[in-house]
Amino acid sequence: MQNIEEFNRFLAEEVSLNTARRRDLNRRTKAVTTFLSQRLGGYVTNERQGSYALDTIIKPVRGGEFDADILLFMKHVRSKRAPDYIDELYSCLHGNPDLADKLRKKTRCVTVNYAGDFSLDVVPCIAQGDQRRICNRESGQFEPTDGTGYREWFNAKTDVTNGHLKGTVRLLKYLRDHKHNFEVPSVLLTTLAGHSVHMNERGKRFNNLPDTLQTVSRRMNAFLQAVPRRPRLRNPALRSERFDRHWNDNDFRNFREKFRAYNDLINDAYTESDPQASLRKWQRLFGEGFR
Repeated sequence: MQNIEEFNRFLAEEVSLNTARRRDLNRRTKAVTTFLSQRLGGYVTNERQGSYALDTIIKPVRGGEFDADILLFMKHVRSKRAPDYIDELYSCLHGNPDLADKLRKKTRCVTVNYAGDFSLDVVPCIAQGDQRRICNRESGQFEPTDGTGYREWFNAKTDVTNGHLKGTVRLLKYLRDHKHNFEVPSVLLTTLAGHSVHMNERGKRFNNLPDTLQTVSRRMNAFLQAVPRRPRLRNPALRSERFDRHWNDNDFRNFREKFRAYNDLINDAYTESDPQASLRKWQRLFGEGFR
């Protein structure tokens, strides 16, 4: 049974990032990007990246921290190596007394850690010809990327689902974080969900959130069970950018096994005709917070 009202309430109250934390994220992000626009040499512009851009961030488990990403566009200077851009970004942010003790260099970004709340990954990005490239501090390489194209691809798939794909991705991320028995990076989970929506079926099977969850889950499971080995998953907007680099074979096999079981639970709860029995089955999947 669909339990539409229960789904909408559960998504709003238990799964999605609450309004206060979203407002604080936006405020602090604006403070960081405004500072960089005024102080960082070579600054061009910035845009949201990943779950922040797609509006698929969820409330962290047990009130913990969450992650958000922004892409920071910088002018390309021929004499600079990939690590130079990250070093310059770090030095600039370190000049802000409000941020100096919150910074950490990572492979492709500088992280601003607001302890107990969230981490903001600031990812330098430069243009080389027609391509955008991010900087790998460890390998020294400039790596192709297209977060903007990915966002446009995902938003087009979301339109097909009457907006319900975003909620479905949040629910799948909630399962991952609360069951805590499989590992799959958010970009891979989101890409698998997006591939399960076809552009030529606008409006079909996506009338509401439970319809969309059941359709996406069933199709994702069919794909996963048909590939016994870790598949190559690429950025749909940039075929040279491989997302599966974030996944290892053991994690894939475990995810494939666990997802089959959760898909069975979703189908069982969805097709149950008795309202109370259906509710109990959804609670078996999502916990007592689903009511």
